[in-house]
Amino acid sequence: ISLVACTVSAQEYGWQVINTEAIPGIIDFTDISFVSQNEGWITTNTTNEIYKTNDGGTSFSTQTTEYGTQAVYALDSTHAYSGGLNGRVYYTSDGGLNWPAIGSISVTLNDLDFASSSQGYACGSSGAVFSIANGSVSNLNSPSSATLRGISTPSIDNVWVCGGSSIFYYNGSIFSGQVGPSGTFNDIHFINNQEGWVVGNVGLIAHTDDGGASWTTQTNPDTQNRSLYGVFFFDADYGWAVGVDGVILYTSNGGSTWSVVGAGLTTEALSSVHFTSSTNGYVVGNGKTLLKYGELTSIGDDEIPFDNLLFQNYPNPFNPETEISYQVSGVSKVSLSIYDIKGRLIKTLLDNIEQSGNHSVIWSGKDNDNNPVCSGIYFSRLQVGNKILTKRMVLLK
Repeated sequence: ISLVACTVSAQEYGWQVINTEAIPGIIDFTDISFVSQNEGWITTNTTNEIYKTNDGGTSFSTQTTEYGTQAVYALDSTHAYSGGLNGRVYYTSDGGLNWPAIGSISVTLNDLDFASSSQGYACGSSGAVFSIANGSVSNLNSPSSATLRGISTPSIDNVWVCGGSSIFYYNGSIFSGQVGPSGTFNDIHFINNQEGWVVGNVGLIAHTDDGGASWTTQTNPDTQNRSLYGVFFFDADYGWAVGVDGVILYTSNGGSTWSVVGAGLTTEALSSVHFTSSTNGYVVGNGKTLLKYGELTSIGDDEIPFDNLLFQNYPNPFNPETEISYQVSGVSKVSLSIYDIKGRLIKTLLDNIEQSGNHSVIWSGKDNDNNPVCSGIYFSRLQVGNKILTKRMVLLK
């Protein structure tokens, strides 16, 4: 998969920034859980609302809880759990029309996960770890006093939890500490009882294939070492991690190699990522940020193909200037910008209404202050409406 868009079997996939302005107020999204390609829930601790979409973020219904929520886990279209401020644990059995509290962990709940429809676990501040079973919440007497931020339970009585500098394993009876790499951990994800990943501050990524008996640090290509807040793996190969300043990392080989993807999508802190397949997923974060990865081209009997295109610049590599060409399918608001490999805006080439057809712009290798930029890797970023395409460029001097 390329940085923002790619072609697989004549289908184009890429990242989109979903417009969430219909949700009022200044809101930070905290977690996300989808049960299908288009249906899922988003939580916020800014208000006591949860947002449900049935159409991939085109529209939202507003649902309410007693207090703001940090985490959500959806079992199916009608059954889901959430929790957050004041330790409340909520459960809906009607698709979110009602979210009654079924218990409390007395402290802020940060994360929850379910091994089955009837058995789940939650963690929170002050070392709290609780079992959620048969509509009740029970304290598991964690040995930690640290703020626990991530929990993962791939099967009943196999639970991993992380926070601060600690990783713990719970076997249904007792907790045991695991020796991980040095660092501060923010989230953890296991795909089975043996293989999992943990992420944390200053770009930390670690992997285990023996149930946490040993952990191996994986190489993070982000030169800024931005802290990571969320990690999700669809299977043993495809995984994503998200964090500070809009950083998104992607791997297709279990983390043997990671790539920075989605440059320029947002500079907001990203808190959670969830994929329903290797080619369909969502990311949420501060400032009502909702990003979607999926198929950009959808052609049916009564549909018009998406044909906003960003072409590879020419020449590439280039010095001192290059031509960037693009195609617009209809009269649209168009933005074309240049970003560096760290995701920083370098140059805004255009930001206005464009007519349909083919267009081109020359970038002279200078920033917005008209200063020449250094040799290196840059990205051209075309946004047409809420569709975003990116191409990689190399400036050689």
